[in-house]
Amino acid sequence: MEQRFTFSKQEKLSGETAVNELFLKGASFIVYPIRVVWTASQADDSSSLQVLMSVPKKKLKHAVDRNRVKRLLREAYRLNKNSLTAVTTEQNLQVRMAFVWIPAEVFYFSKVEKKVFDALEKMQKILAAYAAEVKITIHTPISD
Repeated sequence: MEQRFTFSKQEKLSGETAVNELFLKGASFIVYPIRVVWTASQADDSSSLQVLMSVPKKKLKHAVDRNRVKRLLREAYRLNKNSLTAVTTEQNLQVRMAFVWIPAEVFYFSKVEKKVFDALEKMQKILAAYAAEVKITIHTPISD
């Protein structure tokens, strides 16, 4: 299958109830300068991976800086998401994630990309453990 480096509308996590549920019920880990909040469940009709980028106004006061960091996060995610997408599809999971910026400064793209890559690798390991723990099986028809 050909790799696609897109970030479609279906991949963007939106909606107040979905975002509130993610932050209330989700687990999290930190790969500095990013905090990743996530939830996983068995896949349904929607996209298998949905992502939200958040930069708190408390950390970066200027909208220009917040928008720059969100752009950097989106681009780094877009370029490195394919391995995580493959894992979610293979294990029949629907994953919702939020990348929350921690520091009060803007980093260069190379550093942001490396940290997003590290966060996605850690997420893959977590999902592998999650799928093994929950023992999610892919339903295939049994032929006689």
